[in-house]
Amino acid sequence: MGCQLCKIKDKMTVVFQEDNLDKIIKNENMKKEEQNQKSAVARTPTSVDMRNILHNKTAITEESKNDHVVINSNLFVSQTQGNPFEIYAKESLLGEGSFGVVYKVKHNTLKLNRAMKEIKRNPKHVSKESELEVMNEINILKQMDHPNIVKIFEFFIQPNAFYLVTEFCSGGELFNKIVEKGPFSEEFTAFIMYQIFSSVFYCHCMGIIHRDLKPENILIDSIDKKNNLLRIKIIDFGTAKLYEKGKVEKKIIGSSYYIAPEVLNKNYNEKCDLWSCGVILYILLAARAPFEGKTDQEIMAKILTGKYDMSIPQLSKISTEAKQFINNLLQKDPNKRITAEEAINHPWFKKMQIKEKLNTITSDKMQYISNLKSFKKNNILQSAALAYLVHNFSQLNSVQELYKLFNRIDYNGDGRITKEELLKGFKDYWFLDSDSLVEDVEKIFAKVDDDYNGFIECEEFVRAGIDKNIFLNEEILKFAFRFFDKDGSGEITPDEIKNVFFQNNNTEIIDRQLRLIFKQVDSNDDGKISFEEFASVMRSILDDN
Repeated sequence: MGCQLCKIKDKMTVVFQEDNLDKIIKNENMKKEEQNQKSAVARTPTSVDMRNILHNKTAITEESKNDHVVINSNLFVSQTQGNPFEIYAKESLLGEGSFGVVYKVKHNTLKLNRAMKEIKRNPKHVSKESELEVMNEINILKQMDHPNIVKIFEFFIQPNAFYLVTEFCSGGELFNKIVEKGPFSEEFTAFIMYQIFSSVFYCHCMGIIHRDLKPENILIDSIDKKNNLLRIKIIDFGTAKLYEKGKVEKKIIGSSYYIAPEVLNKNYNEKCDLWSCGVILYILLAARAPFEGKTDQEIMAKILTGKYDMSIPQLSKISTEAKQFINNLLQKDPNKRITAEEAINHPWFKKMQIKEKLNTITSDKMQYISNLKSFKKNNILQSAALAYLVHNFSQLNSVQELYKLFNRIDYNGDGRITKEELLKGFKDYWFLDSDSLVEDVEKIFAKVDDDYNGFIECEEFVRAGIDKNIFLNEEILKFAFRFFDKDGSGEITPDEIKNVFFQNNNTEIIDRQLRLIFKQVDSNDDGKISFEEFASVMRSILDDN
């Protein structure tokens, strides 16, 4: 098994060029027919379209515009000035390729492990296309708020390189796990695939195609030995893009073994990601690829036929549901291929209760709900600092537990909670049912929905549900303070507040909100916010909640 997969290791990283593919398709004399991508399957009413939110994440309703400042990841994932290696210590090399290298680094102050992706750039011959690709990845990652998609914390732009600082996943690539241990049982495979489909469904709801899903781009975040499962994260959004529903994509992008036939035919949509998922599912269960060959040409020729072997010994004993699932995903015609939403709700997962087992909560879930119901946001600076800390401390056990709770309440799995889902969650999991429950849900949304889009996203949920005590030691507060104190002067000025909060608001809103912030925080009225004043406001969060 290992030898078979080791042979495809190098091929997996190939990104295909159109001229090569034209030759392959011509050599195989494939008859290509234009496929009508405009008839893509519509989502059910439970899957609200999120594309408008992604395109304008900072947009808020006219009613709230004059009263509120939107808090989301666009505020606290930003370019950091200076040398990244003055903030992070390089520990080891995690990987390298034509793009550059990835290091394991440690934050000098917090002592937290991170991954740092270094992408080379030539200051004398700047490639606008490559620069745009890097910024595209950064901008897409900034929008991502999903437990199974890697988080970006900050980025640096230096004359010779870009540096992207993201979560560090200690288990390495899923590919290496397959080589070492595959093939896997159905349940073990289902745990992995459910998380992949959850991420893909979220991306598609956000109007994003990944276009390069493969085991090398899936990292093992942690190993739950007690329940025999892996927790994974999707990485590498360098080839991802925003797409328009009903519009056909034509640029050929993908990796050997995983690229969909319609991509080779330059006529595809988001369903290409589902084909890649089908290949991954096949490999996890069989420890070999469904479309194999000695060269890229042979592999792609087989992909274009859409024919694969289900009679191999490794697949002879898998369930009917698993076989059906592979078939649902590896449909050559994308119009017959299932959607990500249909995949996450497939009978194979339901039969094994994968969602429930993945999201088993071991701590006091009633305390989280109590925190959620009592949460208040009395100060904009305090709310933004809490959001910044939750984003940067995702490895905490209580954050992981709240991720699971969020997933349980997110019934349709689209990555955000509606009022109806929260109400149902209160009734199903906490057996709460009173005349005031609907009113309670309305109040929670009014306090927790920091971007005013009518939904509770994952990090919004965590901010409200977490025990705030864990963030109130001096080192962590100094870390948050330095985010606002951009020039490192030891004081937060009105201009620094403007740069964080008010880039998209008019002067009247800026002036009103600045007066409010400084009235609440600047206790000595000197027109600046010291660390002591900042810490005092942050510690008052315990009194407010």
